[in-house]
Amino acid sequence: MALTEKEIFRYKHPIAVPGMGIDMQEALKAARILIVGAGGLGSPILQYLSGAGVGVLGIADYGVILEEDLHRMPLYQMQDVRKHKAKMASSRLWALNPYAKHYPFLIQIKPGNVAQVIEGFDLIVDCSQHVPTHLVINDACVLQDKPFVIAEVHNWMAWFGGFNMPVLNNERSASYRCNTHVIDEYRNFDAGSLGPTHGATALQLATEIMKYIAGVPALAGKLYTCNFLHHQYGTVDLVPNVEIITEVKTVGILTAEIYGMEIVPDVED
Repeated sequence: MALTEKEIFRYKHPIAVPGMGIDMQEALKAARILIVGAGGLGSPILQYLSGAGVGVLGIADYGVILEEDLHRMPLYQMQDVRKHKAKMASSRLWALNPYAKHYPFLIQIKPGNVAQVIEGFDLIVDCSQHVPTHLVINDACVLQDKPFVIAEVHNWMAWFGGFNMPVLNNERSASYRCNTHVIDEYRNFDAGSLGPTHGATALQLATEIMKYIAGVPALAGKLYTCNFLHHQYGTVDLVPNVEIITEVKTVGILTAEIYGMEIVPDVED
């Protein structure tokens, strides 16, 4: 997707980075990415992907902005409290980069709508930090053969991984379901949350997403872990499980009850 003269001027510094150039910037403009969850993790990812020039960003979040969460959501301001995150994110991001398109979806991602919502996107980034939502997105992406990313931050601990992504021989990397036993080891559900750990994770993930769009295979089939307290970082290879993937393709989307998902009422805007 060709850049306009104004866009070339706007992105002249990223274009000048070795390995980037006009072609890479045009690939970013052509990208269509859905971010699920526009809170402490999703909102800074949205800021940097929008600023980088990603052409279309979907924002799926039915929740509202709370004052006690502003410490980890610098995209929003005090006057945004009690307003819907997806709508305010779209507004703030337009002010950041009017050359990108930002589409708010004031919905809960759930079995009844997930297939329709993800259909128009090239990459799904799940920042919901909610296991039932992870599973719903996993199954829908496997069925539609779409790559997706899942990330979580719990106080000092964080992880993110690239799932169902193209690898060698036209195959796909592991699904989330294939590695839940591995991922669970990196969860830390102690109380509390820190703004910088969310921001630091979001910056790493935004960088990896840009590399993925550029064709760098660093995200596919990898789980990146961060222990910010002890400054420890790790990489785990994710292993596909053919039986699990085949079962998802055979059974399809399950019910909310099976996923353990509580369905919330639709937002009345």
